[in-house]
Amino acid sequence: MNPTLNGQWAYRSFRHEPIVLKDGQVQGQPDLAVPWSPPGLLAAETDADGQVTGTLTFMPGVALKVTGQIHPATDKLWASVELIGEGMSSVNRLKGWFVPGSGHVVGSILCTASDLLHQPNGTLGPFVLYPAKA
Repeated sequence: MNPTLNGQWAYRSFRHEPIVLKDGQVQGQPDLAVPWSPPGLLAAETDADGQVTGTLTFMPGVALKVTGQIHPATDKLWASVELIGEGMSSVNRLKGWFVPGSGHVVGSILCTASDLLHQPNGTLGPFVLYPAKA
């Protein structure tokens, strides 16, 4: 059975602090996992072909339309999902992996346009989705 994103999922993303290079070496100890978005709630549906549609809500009036595709597992790779989150002029690409036996999806998010929290385009970091408690 292929995984789905049907239902409600808790969402959280992180980013790293700016990296300063000197002579090709990282300077200092930048934090590698600064909370990026506030906690969000993804309400999603997955059709029989693996197409995902939904809404990722951070607070009333702050939400992104989410669309994408689930890719089944292969003999070498876990099942994965590729999503686009768009809204309020912001565009974000996400790719995540369904962690077997956990009910979690982990992956990376890339801001391609107008981050809602004013991070530069190209900001990249990890995200997690896990079933929201009722």
